[in-house]
Amino acid sequence: MSLKERLFGHPWESRDATTRLHAVQTGNDTKMFAVLADIARDDPAAEVRLAALKRFDDESMWLGARASDDDAEIRAAADRALIRTVTSSASENPGERVAWVAGLEDRETLRRLATEAADAAVRRAALARIDAQGFLGDALVGEPDEEVAAELLSRIDQPSTLKRIAGPLRKRHKQRHQALLKRLAALEGRSGRHDAADELAMALVQRIESLARGAFRGDREAEADRLEAEWKSIEDPDEGMERRFSGALAIVRRSLEPQSAVPPAEQPASPAEANADLLAMTEEIQSLAGRRFSAGVRRRFEQLSERFAEAWAGIGQPSDPDRTTKARFEALADEIRSRAAGEATSAPAENEAAPSRESPDSPPVEELLAELDDALTRAAEALEGGDIVESDAAVRAARSAFDRIPRRQQPDEASGRLTRMAGRLKEMRNWQHWSNNKLRERLIERAEELAESELHADAITARLKELRARWKELDAQEVLPGDKRRFAAPHSQWRRFQAAAKQAFDTARPYFEKRHEVQDRSLEELESFVDDAAGVAGDDEAPQQKLLKYLRAARQAIRNLDELPPKARGRMAGRLRSLMDDLSAGLDRHFDAVEREKRRLVAEARKLAHEKDRSVAVERAKSLQAEWKNAGRARRKVDDELWKEFREPIDPLFEELKASRKEEDAAERERVRSIETLCQRAEELASAEDDALDDAAGPLAGLEAEFTAQEPIPPHLRRRFEAALAKHRDRQRERRVRLRRESGRHLAALAEALQAGWRAREEQAEFPDAPDVDDDDPLQRRLGARLADLRDGDADALAAEVEQWTDDARQVVIEMEFLSGTETPEKDRQRRMDYQIQRLSSRMAEGAPRPDLDAERDALQRRWLESHPHALAEHDDLVGRFEAADRILQQMTEG
Repeated sequence: MSLKERLFGHPWESRDATTRLHAVQTGNDTKMFAVLADIARDDPAAEVRLAALKRFDDESMWLGARASDDDAEIRAAADRALIRTVTSSASENPGERVAWVAGLEDRETLRRLATEAADAAVRRAALARIDAQGFLGDALVGEPDEEVAAELLSRIDQPSTLKRIAGPLRKRHKQRHQALLKRLAALEGRSGRHDAADELAMALVQRIESLARGAFRGDREAEADRLEAEWKSIEDPDEGMERRFSGALAIVRRSLEPQSAVPPAEQPASPAEANADLLAMTEEIQSLAGRRFSAGVRRRFEQLSERFAEAWAGIGQPSDPDRTTKARFEALADEIRSRAAGEATSAPAENEAAPSRESPDSPPVEELLAELDDALTRAAEALEGGDIVESDAAVRAARSAFDRIPRRQQPDEASGRLTRMAGRLKEMRNWQHWSNNKLRERLIERAEELAESELHADAITARLKELRARWKELDAQEVLPGDKRRFAAPHSQWRRFQAAAKQAFDTARPYFEKRHEVQDRSLEELESFVDDAAGVAGDDEAPQQKLLKYLRAARQAIRNLDELPPKARGRMAGRLRSLMDDLSAGLDRHFDAVEREKRRLVAEARKLAHEKDRSVAVERAKSLQAEWKNAGRARRKVDDELWKEFREPIDPLFEELKASRKEEDAAERERVRSIETLCQRAEELASAEDDALDDAAGPLAGLEAEFTAQEPIPPHLRRRFEAALAKHRDRQRERRVRLRRESGRHLAALAEALQAGWRAREEQAEFPDAPDVDDDDPLQRRLGARLADLRDGDADALAAEVEQWTDDARQVVIEMEFLSGTETPEKDRQRRMDYQIQRLSSRMAEGAPRPDLDAERDALQRRWLESHPHALAEHDDLVGRFEAADRILQQMTEG
């Protein structure tokens, strides 16, 4: 080990924790990096271990420290570092990360990892430790891994959470949304609720209808099988949805059946497309199927049916898409007919007098028989189609035709058919009544569920309106024209339905009462605003901005009339419109004044063309621009036209000014380029070779003078030039330090050679080789000459000199011990006391400031080297005392 290593040692191995911490934080020694992992694991000071971990910044080391280190600060720092790496990148082996998650206790950290961790295994481990249903629902919406999402869905058993996230899932993940509906339907099935099952059924109906329309890419048969299986899993679906699903499924099945081959001569030259008119009528009838049935819907449906039949008859050879469209149209038409079964149609009243069979104006019997046959045929078709309304009308028409035939000529077969048709019609009405009673029970259940639901009050009233409309539709299906009764539902059912509806409405009543209070308050505030605004509108001195403010507020208020009580909306709308008219009139007055002022400014701007002094014209143009800005805003179209007129005489002035500024900018850029050249030259001189650094000082001084003369100087170029000067000074200083260190190492080698030479002289051994001596260094010359004297000088004289040098070394050691504060042996304590008194008196007499510790240490080290060789008996003791004191001084200077 060299003298330097013996004196200074490695700072990261120091006994002082502060020294080790500084070395770990700032050191760049490769030897230190080789043992940095050991320092992070084994150093006794927690702050040093933490600094080593941060310097290394490796995930495996953080995991190890998190698992084995007991220091709370290190564990917290490890958690922060691991959160950063776990959320930013995935790991090929996430097992250690999962084990780390298992030991976490902070709830917010677990929630962050559950949604942001890059590894699915880490997210799964974090989610497994979270039970909050709301958070699990939010995590399900954003979870990218399907397996983790499936596990999350199985853990959510709170229907309100599933309903809340159903909307976002519907837009982001269609399949996940279907799984959620199944889960929710299963939960509601156990609780007696069916909203999710209905929504699931509606989703399946929409998907099968989309498949029937051909809006699907892939295996259509497999998709149909899958949808049919999902439909069968729904318990007790709505009858209307059942009919829609079955009809669409039938269309799909028929389209998948193999078609008969078309003769080659009749095959189309290109793939066929569905007729555009048929498609348009099919889309229109689908919109009718989603509306509440009424007389208008019935008329439009009949018109569409006739038009579709005519269009179909006009197609010579229908294509497969045409057949699919026809099947879809017929399925939707069947659904509308089933809904229209209870609608009444106009028919002759029972008390209407039938024409007398004996009347001479009666038609011939042959015509009556033909009319009877046609009426019976229509009645048979209506009964076969299951339409009670049409069947009743047809049977009545057939009965009327039969009664107008003379009794003797009435056919017996027709009489029997009429009897059987009447019986079948009665049976159909009984079945319809039984079926509708089942549906009414379902409507009562829905009404009872509303009272316990968490729906918004408006949603409850909307549902109640739908249920009441559906109840009326069921009554309309059974109460036919001519019936004395008005309602078909049993009275007990009607009372239960009314009670359930009242109970549901009572749950929403507090909200409506509160809304009425808010609406009344909004009305009071709006009336107060209108009164204030009316005063502003009638004030001729009101500023333009204030009028605009009130006009915007009035426009906003008229858009928010739904926040007022319904009875007051019309009245307040009238007042607001009148107010806006008054405010607009006031604004027109302001606009007129602004326009007059701006026309004056345009006239002033045109005078600038006659101004000979360009600088005066430019200043006047700037002043006019300021006045224009302060004049305010006129009507948009007029203001834009005036602005063009105003700029016409001003723009040439600013164009000239712009050209002049371009010339000035060009000159300025040239000056900046010259300054950049000075910076570049200074940087080249500062980057010269080490031997040329001293020669570069003169040119740099000249460049600095030239640079200073270029004021003003851009800040970034000033920083650049000063950085070049600083670089030159730093390199010179580093060179001097390096030369001094090299000289110190050579002096240490000479001192060791002197001690070894004296030892060889005393022990009469072979004299060691002498190192080279730099003649330019006076101390090296002295030590070299002393080494030559040791080889050939007189023994007695040398012994005396060595004794003196040893005494000089002892004095150096005493001064080192004084400066470092270390203990001095008993034999030298008096000498240390004398030095301390002499040093104090010298400072007090001269009034000199306290010397720099670094400078004193350097001087003592040179005196120590100059004191070699020492007496062999005292050398080791003096070296030990010197090194101990110097280590402390090193720590003091570094601190």
